[in-house]
Amino acid sequence: MSKSARSFRWLLLISLFITQLDSGIISTNLSSMTRDLALIPQQRGWIIAIYTIGLLLATPVMGSLIDRIGYRAVFLIELGLYFIGVIGIALSQSFMMLMVGRLLQAFGSSSLLTLVVSLVFATQAQKVGNKVGSVGALVALSTIVAPIISVISLVKTHDWRAIYFILAALIAVMFLLGFFLMPKDEKTTVESFDIKGNTIFVIGLVAFNLLLSRGVRTGNTIEIGVFVVIIALALFWFMKIEAKREAQNQTVLFSKRLWQQPLYRTGLISGLVTGFVMSLFAFLPSFIEFSYQVDGRKAGSFMTLMAIGTLIGAKVAGMWTEKRGAMRATRGGMALISISLVLMFLTLSSFGLFLASLFLFGLSIGMVMTVPLQVMVVEASPSDRNVSLSLLSISKKMGMVVGTTVISLFAVMTHSIGLKPMLLVLIVCTVLSVVVLSKKER
Repeated sequence: MSKSARSFRWLLLISLFITQLDSGIISTNLSSMTRDLALIPQQRGWIIAIYTIGLLLATPVMGSLIDRIGYRAVFLIELGLYFIGVIGIALSQSFMMLMVGRLLQAFGSSSLLTLVVSLVFATQAQKVGNKVGSVGALVALSTIVAPIISVISLVKTHDWRAIYFILAALIAVMFLLGFFLMPKDEKTTVESFDIKGNTIFVIGLVAFNLLLSRGVRTGNTIEIGVFVVIIALALFWFMKIEAKREAQNQTVLFSKRLWQQPLYRTGLISGLVTGFVMSLFAFLPSFIEFSYQVDGRKAGSFMTLMAIGTLIGAKVAGMWTEKRGAMRATRGGMALISISLVLMFLTLSSFGLFLASLFLFGLSIGMVMTVPLQVMVVEASPSDRNVSLSLLSISKKMGMVVGTTVISLFAVMTHSIGLKPMLLVLIVCTVLSVVVLSKKER
């Protein structure tokens, strides 16, 4: 491996680690943000949802740009956007300014994980599961570190903005190192990326969020009807555009050819369910704060326990996938998620037992969220590795968008965090997933 290749690999891994800190940071700081900016429950949900929507919009676009302008340029563009985003968040004085910052931050972290995993599959001939498991462990490690540094920052500065200035400084360093150390890529010519299909897809997704967060909540028949029509039109137009582009051998956001493969379809649906479950992450610190009277600045630190479980789960998943296959590993991990959710629901009244179930929840999520699903979709279509990984990433993010919206809706309906009814919904979804995966394996 050349010196420039090694530099790129390490810069990419370190940048991935830094950008993945966000999930732990936002969950730790969400309560402080809410108080400081006087946010209502729906706005809390949108702080999480807008980030995921940004990822959905940018992931396929950035993936296509890699082929057009090269890894270095895309890497620098993403870091630049991330820097602007976190600076915007740090300077936010209103909900809208915070939303814009979160959106730009999402654009800047949209394809780093997919890029790392794609490189693993491209360069690793054997023990791919273990290597992908190591990447998953790196992501989990960031979620361990994030609550710790967030709590320290809150305790020392009493200001949730401070941690974002730190992130901005770290990203600025990575940008400068990438700019001066990484050689320029040769520009290649490929077909245009699917900007039209991607835009329509996001419009439909936003309409779906509004249907849940506003239409259903208000019960306004006209609003509900408008949102349903927008969703239906967006879906119809989106599928028409994708079919036409695929027939012309152009890049697409949704591939009907890949969808027709059972293994690939199972991987995407499992990714959707996994993302739905992962939407709990951002709301657990608030639940701990309000349910167990824990200082809001310290509530997020308990997420470290879950993150440790995720770290262990990612490594176990790598070994399990190598020995038993991606399908069995996914089914086993999903079954463990179901068990952990049941235990979490039953232990809501006991802080100590709830923390134990939180660790098990992290362990089970770590066993599913990276290794087996990614191996599954790549095995189903090795010649379309990048498209497959991008679609899997999108399916997870879709699940997270829907999940955060549903939790916010439950919060409004129950005048609480909304965790209890959400747990019941997730238990049903994961049990059904286990049943489906068991049938697929036969």
